[in-house]
Amino acid sequence: MKNILDKLVAFLKSVLKWCALTLVPLAVLFVVGEQVESYRLGAIAACESAKDAPNCMRQKGYLAATPFYPDITRRVLGAYARKLGGAFGASYAPPAPPAAED
Repeated sequence: MKNILDKLVAFLKSVLKWCALTLVPLAVLFVVGEQVESYRLGAIAACESAKDAPNCMRQKGYLAATPFYPDITRRVLGAYARKLGGAFGASYAPPAPPAAED
């Protein structure tokens, strides 16, 4: 019985180790992608009142429309964060403009 229990413990340790080795880097990439997205939303908020919003976004290092990022690294990280965060219920859409009052 002790032999079977030792094999089971060794198997569970290896499974947990390999799960941690795959989940930790994915979690780190998600956190980095979240930062990329929050900076993009901050740039959108900063350029909200600008006369030429697309030019303001380009000056801050972003594109005015999708894919939002001029380089592939931020595109991949941002898309990963939007996809995973959206599955968890997060919204990465810029705020809607206020409704006009009559």
